[in-house]
Amino acid sequence: MRIRISLKNLPLILAIVSLIGVGAASAQSLAGVNTRLMKPLDSQSATVGESVAVRLEGSVKTPDGVKLPRGSALLGKVVAVTPSENGGPSSVSLVFTTAEVRGGRQIPVKATLLAAFPADENTAASYDASSMSTVARQVPADHSVNQQPGALPSITLKAAVRNSDSGTFSRADGNFKLAAGTFLQVGVAPAATAGSTSAAE
Repeated sequence: MRIRISLKNLPLILAIVSLIGVGAASAQSLAGVNTRLMKPLDSQSATVGESVAVRLEGSVKTPDGVKLPRGSALLGKVVAVTPSENGGPSSVSLVFTTAEVRGGRQIPVKATLLAAFPADENTAASYDASSMSTVARQVPADHSVNQQPGALPSITLKAAVRNSDSGTFSRADGNFKLAAGTFLQVGVAPAATAGSTSAAE
């Protein structure tokens, strides 16, 4: 059986190939890295669009070969907020979209929260980059997270690589606050629209 391709069908064929390519790019794996929250995040006062940033505690090389040195920042924003009313549930959803490396160079990224650990004066001795659970070097495209209260008292973290956001923190019975310095383990890779050029170290 012979298949004939007409030039008039070429745009349709290219569109289909493009969609397949987008699907493949969105199913990328991520590289894990430890980070720390740069400013507090409070479910009672947070607003949609509010900027959020974390600082990398170590360097990471993504599966695509992009290098993000220690000290680089992941920049993002709050995308949804539900403050507690009368002791009810609260939640804050975040998305990190940009890595900023030395010199101010910015790289579009896909980022997913993998775990969170407190870093206040009572727990700083218990949690640091060497004593937390080891962050995964490679995070598969079908990975999801459901961290129940424990590591973060009363706070749940839910996230999935396939989601468009980076993750959601929630509490069942009131508002919550993540202090500056809170440890966040993050899976990161260049966004599908980003090139594969390595950042300068």
